[in-house]
Formats: sequence, structure tokens, C-alpha cells
Amino acid sequence: MNRIVHKIVVTLVCIGWAMAGAGRPAEAQATAARDPLMLVTSFGPGSIALPLSADWKPELLTVYESGKRPMAQFSNDRIKTGVSFLLFENRSGTATAQGCREDSISPIVKKYGTVIYKRSDKTSKLAEGVEIATTAYTLEMDGAKGTRQRNLFAFAGNATTCAEAHLSSTVDTPEEAAQMQGALKEFHPNLAYTPAAIDLYRIGQLLFKREPGLAVPYFKASLNAMPADTGYSTPRRITTDQLAMALGLSGDWKGSREVAEKAVAGDPDYPMNYYNLACADAEQGDTVNARKHLQDAFDRRKNLVPGASMPDASKNDSILKLKKDDAFWEFVTSLPKG
Repeated sequence: MNRIVHKIVVTLVCIGWAMAGAGRPAEAQATAARDPLMLVTSFGPGSIALPLSADWKPELLTVYESGKRPMAQFSNDRIKTGVSFLLFENRSGTATAQGCREDSISPIVKKYGTVIYKRSDKTSKLAEGVEIATTAYTLEMDGAKGTRQRNLFAFAGNATTCAEAHLSSTVDTPEEAAQMQGALKEFHPNLAYTPAAIDLYRIGQLLFKREPGLAVPYFKASLNAMPADTGYSTPRRITTDQLAMALGLSGDWKGSREVAEKAVAGDPDYPMNYYNLACADAEQGDTVNARKHLQDAFDRRKNLVPGASMPDASKNDSILKLKKDDAFWEFVTSLPKG
């Protein structure tokens, strides 16, 4: 499967998401480009609206604990501070911000307790009225060199979900401490939020660029969140294609084939469903079906989503595995371009 070609398709089909509304009311679509990215899990409620300010530069988006703990990391050069936002299941047994705090901070104290000092625990409220539990402390990173790290944690929590913001800086001054407290205005948890299909897709797509396998749960959840009506045909096609690719690129060709076969049964006119089947065929050395499914795909190329074009099969990593079959390769190179 050719990741470069598919990235071009992905860029184009994101337009299709915007055109289709992706689950948003019509009046909200006009402002979608200015909406913050919502950090969400693939398995339940809760969100953190990520910073929009140019001061906060995105550095990393990933998922820990087998897809159960998404994390977004930002840096702010102006105030020399980094921040990480995390969502995770509340396993503390206490349906409060304090429960989330103790569940997260206790292991840190156990590991670094001898070099942690000036710890301060507080409870306060964000501008939105959300109660948060905070912990601030300084970590002696290198006693010989006097290197210190100032840390500020903030937690929101309910019975099922914890939201965390972790700010850190190697500048250990009262002014920096005040700036870090002020930076908590960038923490916007909403533990009752039900992720929409577009929220799940956007996180999935960013994870796909980092590591395709991480995106699989998000693309699956995005499909499950879509209403079963024709107004979602374009988003459903886009997300199904991304799911099949994410599975294939992460080595799960059986799963990729199952997604594509289900898609063909439910949407027999969309060409990329057949194209993804051809990729799975090629990975399994099945020249006959790879040819059949490529032909099926190109026969339906007029049914691509708006703005997209068919990938060049002769540059596809999976299809290239069958290049030694002269007759098959002659067929591949004869396929229309664009």
C-alpha cells in the first residue's frame, strides 16, 4: 500500500468531511476551521479542547496504554514552559478530581520522592466552573549542577474519566511559577462530552501520520459514531478507506481485508473499497484477485469523493510485490493515470 499516494488522497478527502458537515449542525460548519482540536478517547466520553493560541506549538500526539491514554504535548517558548494534556480512565475508585490526582501523583512521589520538594496541593475552579485538583512541586534533576524542574499538575475527574494537564519548566523562579499558573487557562476539560465522528476522525488522522496502528481504534469509533443515513456517505467512505489503510500499514492485512469486504457489500460503487482489496490480495501473492479488484476499482473511478483521484497502482508498495509477473504488471501499467 503506497503511503505517499494515499496521503495525497487523504488531503483531498478531508475537504469532503468539511463539505459533508461531519455531524455538525449547519450553523456550526462555517466556523469549523476555527474549532479547537478535541483530544478524545476512542472508547468513551470526555474531551480536552487543545490550545489555539500561536504561543502554544504542538509537538506530539500519541496514545499510551494500548490506546487507552491519548496525550497531546505543546511547548511555549515565550514563557519557557511545556504542557501535556491527557485523558484516561478513572481507576482511583473516587469520582473526583482529587481521586484522579492521587492516582497519578502517588506513583511519581514513590519513584522520585527523595528529590521532590516544595510540594503544594490545592483545589480550585477553572473559568468554566470545573473543579480541579492541582499539585505543584520542584524536582531536583541534577543536584551537582543545580538543575531543577518546576512541575504543575491539574486534574479534573468524574466516575469514569480523568483529564490531566501537566506543565513543566526548568526555570525555577517565582515569576515562572506565576506564568505556569496563568497557563492553566489553556486547560479546558469537558468530561461529559460525547465525541462526534469528526472529533474521532481528526485524532485518528493525526495518529495515522505518526503510527498507523494507533489510528485504528479512532477510525473504528468514528464509523460507529456516524448516523446511518446518506448524508454521511462521503465521511463514511473516507474513514473506511483510512481504516483499511491503517490496518494494512500496521501489518493486519486480514483485518484490512475484512473492512474492505464489508465496505464492498455495503457500498459497491466506491472504487477505493476494491483498491484496498487489491492491496490485500497483493500482500498475499494473489495475482488473479489483485487484477480483478484493481479492474473493479478503476471501472468505478467516477465515483470517487469530490476532489480525489485514483492512486497510481504502479507505485503502490503492495502491488509492487507482484511486479515479477509480467502479464500482471503489463495490466497494472495500462491502468488510467489520475
